[in-house]
Amino acid sequence: LLVKGMVRSWPAFASWPDFRALSQREDAQQIVPVEFGANYMEAERNELPLSFYLDYLTHIEPGETPEPLSYMAQYPLFDECPSMLADIVTPEWLASTGRGDRYQTMAWIGPAGTVSPLHCDPYHNAFAQVVGSKRIRMYAPGPDDHTRLLLSTDPLQKNTSTADVFDPTGPLSDLPYIEALLEAGDCLYVPKKWWHSVVSLERSISVSYWWL
Repeated sequence: LLVKGMVRSWPAFASWPDFRALSQREDAQQIVPVEFGANYMEAERNELPLSFYLDYLTHIEPGETPEPLSYMAQYPLFDECPSMLADIVTPEWLASTGRGDRYQTMAWIGPAGTVSPLHCDPYHNAFAQVVGSKRIRMYAPGPDDHTRLLLSTDPLQKNTSTADVFDPTGPLSDLPYIEALLEAGDCLYVPKKWWHSVVSLERSISVSYWWL
């Protein structure tokens, strides 16, 4: 389910594209983890002020992929940044799917080119694209996922595939999938336990609502 334009009514949609102004907020002094590397399976994590990272991103063109890649991914930023929490609106339909118990709200901030490898989560996910655009590919779960999706043998990454799903000649290229382009203002529902991989097409900020 892709809800076009749902996020356009959020205060964040108007204010967050100005990364420089966002970096100057008082609560942007919070220390956040930033991954440096191709993706979370290979990245090194460093901690730095959110303001510093946002300021760094202002020096990168919206569609530019820098080296090395960096990503503030899957972080509960809104627990520490009340001004940003006030800018977002929890989708009403969370309560009508699953049990409706919200587990966590996560933020994702980074340049073009960031990748979340194919993985699944034990929660429903409302993925809201506030700034920039992303491409998401999803695969329905099945009984033979471990072999079908070439899952990692690392016990800490057993919910993650080692394959690049966006490689047109890759080992998963013949499997059926659903793909969505998320533009700024859109929100995508990813069902619990569905496999999904995400690539950022521009400098972006996303918000994930996870619930049971």
